[in-house]
Amino acid sequence: MYKREFDKLTTLPNYCLFYGNEFYLKEYEKKIEEKFKNDDILKLIYDDYDFQRAKNHLLQNSLFGGKSVLIIRHSKSLKEIKELISIVKDNYFFFFFYSNKGINEFGKNQVRFFEPSLKELVLTIQEYERKFNISLSNEARLYLAKSVDALFLEKEIEKLSLYKKEIYVDDVKELVFAYKDESFEELFEYIIEGKEFLPKLDILLEKNDFRRILSSFIRYIRDLYTYYLFIKTTGEASLEKLLGYKLPISIEQNRVRLAIKLKDKNYLELLDFLLAKELEIRQKGEKSIFYEVVLFLKNYFTLL
Repeated sequence: MYKREFDKLTTLPNYCLFYGNEFYLKEYEKKIEEKFKNDDILKLIYDDYDFQRAKNHLLQNSLFGGKSVLIIRHSKSLKEIKELISIVKDNYFFFFFYSNKGINEFGKNQVRFFEPSLKELVLTIQEYERKFNISLSNEARLYLAKSVDALFLEKEIEKLSLYKKEIYVDDVKELVFAYKDESFEELFEYIIEGKEFLPKLDILLEKNDFRRILSSFIRYIRDLYTYYLFIKTTGEASLEKLLGYKLPISIEQNRVRLAIKLKDKNYLELLDFLLAKELEIRQKGEKSIFYEVVLFLKNYFTLL
C-alpha cells in the first residue's frame, strides 16, 4: 500500500514493513514509537539485531500489561522474517527497511514511501511549527520546503524557534543554510572532473553535516547514471524528454558532459563503494569513514 492508504487505517496491522524514502521511514518510526509509548517496545537497529532476542520479545507478555512491540531498522532482508511474522499473534512487529524493494513475506502489509511532494513538505513544516510553538509565513514555509532536505527540516525549525516565535522568509534566508543537493553541485563537478576540490569541501563542511554531503553525492551519481543510460539508449543529447522539463542550457550541457564521462563499470564501482560506506557511517557515525571516501574519490577521479 502507499502512504495515503496507510494513513487512513483505523486499526494497524500486527505486522508491517515500511520501505522507500528515508525521510518518511524516520518520521513513521517516530509515529509508531509515539503510538505505542505505553506498551513494551524493543527496538533493534542494524547490528543490534538478534533473532533470539526479537523472538523472545514477541512471545512474552508485556511486562507493563500492554502489547509487546518489536521495531527493527535494517538495510537487509532478514532470513528469519517469516518466523517472526508467524509468532506475532496479538503483539506487533514493525520493520523499517532501508531499501527501495519490498519483502514478499509481508504480503499486503507493506508501505512504500516515495519522495515527499512540495505540498507534503509544507504540511510537515506546519506540524513542526505546532511542535515548537512557532509561526512561519507562507513564503518562509515554501523557502524551507524548496531549499532544505526533508531529513533536516525538524532541526532547522527547532533552531528557528530559539530565535523568535514569528518567522518570515528573510529570517530563514539569514539563519538557515540552503543545503539541498543543488548547493553541492559545483563541488560534485570538481570531484568528477578530477580537480582540486578540498577547499570547496572544507567551506561546505563549516555549515553542513558530512553525512548530508555524502548522501547528496550518491544521489548525484545515481542521477548521472540515469542520464547516461538515457543518452546511451536514445542517442538524445537533451534531457528534456527524460526529466519532463527543460533545464537551463549551461546546466544541461554540464550534466550531459559529466554523465558520458563515466561508463557502466565506473558507475557500478562508485555506487557499490559509496553505498557500503554510507551504511557504515549510519551504523558507526564516525567522520573518519567520510574522509576515507574523500581520499578514495580524489584518487579515483585523478586517475580516471
